[in-house]
Amino acid sequence: MGLAIITGGSSGIGLAMARELLSAGMEVLAIARGEDRLRAARAELGAAGARYATTACDVRDALALRAACGASILRHGPPTLVIACAGIAKPGVFLDLPLADHEAAMATNYLGSLNLAHACLPAMAEARQGRLLLVSSAAALGSFHGFSAYAPSKAALRALGDVLALEMAPHGVTVTVAFPGDTDTPQLRAEIAERPPVARRYLRDAPILSAEAVARSLLSATLSGRRYAAPGLGPRAMLAFPRISDWYGRWCQARLARDLSRDVAGPPDG
Repeated sequence: MGLAIITGGSSGIGLAMARELLSAGMEVLAIARGEDRLRAARAELGAAGARYATTACDVRDALALRAACGASILRHGPPTLVIACAGIAKPGVFLDLPLADHEAAMATNYLGSLNLAHACLPAMAEARQGRLLLVSSAAALGSFHGFSAYAPSKAALRALGDVLALEMAPHGVTVTVAFPGDTDTPQLRAEIAERPPVARRYLRDAPILSAEAVARSLLSATLSGRRYAAPGLGPRAMLAFPRISDWYGRWCQARLARDLSRDVAGPPDG
């Protein structure tokens, strides 16, 4: 079945995709920063963990990532599937966020994925086969209060994926960009706790999909060679009808302005 390389493969959507691929008989190299999480994931996978190789590596370190992928490619041959799923989310109002938080989001979410593409695509192009999945976010499709660091780093992945899809097609490699919405993962739970009050107010009713459902949707789209994957009704509508995202953003902005004005004015006299 071949080799799959997954960054962020120790938890959440990445681990769920690894589990699906292992059940299909593939070899998996999971790359993540934390050795403890990788060890726990391997133990959780049970017998299938024998085909779940792990490497502790920070995707921001291009040389270390290239070395990790290169060693696996040397052993198994060019990967059939490469998945850039490592990411961080630091919500907060722009005026309250330090520049370092914006830089960290770009370094991990965008440059980390770019580093993975650089590490794997040459071998895939030479083999004239393979599929690359870049996991972006529904936040890249619309305007959401409190995500000025996160959303641009994920939107950049769409631009990268669109260019790579064109350039890699003659080499037999397909590129898919995915836009999952809120997914039940440890990262989402941590992110919700840090959302500013306005974001919590407007996103509290957003549907939350299971990591397993999202993983199956993303893999189906990628293995079918589709350009985009958007699990869930909301992300699908935002992708198919960009004006919906624009309208929703303006509607939220109007409600936000009204609510903030009310908060500043305080309760009515009397």
